[in-house]
Amino acid sequence: MQPQPIFLYRRRWTLLFQVPFTLLMVACLAYSVLLIYAADNRLITLIASVGAFSSFCIAGTLGRSAWEAYSVREPAVVIDESGITDLRDDDSATVPWEAMERVQFDGYENAIRVKLRSSSTVSALGVIVKTLQRWQRGGDVVVLLEGLAYDPRQIHTALRAHHAAAVPRRPSLR
Repeated sequence: MQPQPIFLYRRRWTLLFQVPFTLLMVACLAYSVLLIYAADNRLITLIASVGAFSSFCIAGTLGRSAWEAYSVREPAVVIDESGITDLRDDDSATVPWEAMERVQFDGYENAIRVKLRSSSTVSALGVIVKTLQRWQRGGDVVVLLEGLAYDPRQIHTALRAHHAAAVPRRPSLR
């Protein structure tokens, strides 16, 4: 029997914090622009310019994130019998269970780390590059769960159950 699929959605309650802080940053931006035009001192103009740029960057980033959390209602990550699919990117592709050698949930860094099965036709340089990339990222494929609503125990048990159902265990040679 196949385990139930899991759909991970974006957290919507974070809008309660993002929207007021975005409005605060827009107010800081407006005040900084006002200081730029009203100040006669070069130092105050420089400080206000840096403040305006910083406020613009923070308000833009938070505003975009809040808009995505409000407007996008589809699941962001799907864990089902076909594999793990991250739908947040434009190039969303499913990582099938059969291609995974190991899959683990990292609760400390809020990520799902996947080690793919290696092919035997890879050169020595390819093996070194792949090993360094895996060491740097923590896996061949890393699905970040930041900003998503999920239950860690449910994710852990679902990953284990889906992987066990799709990839039969090899008998040990003793």
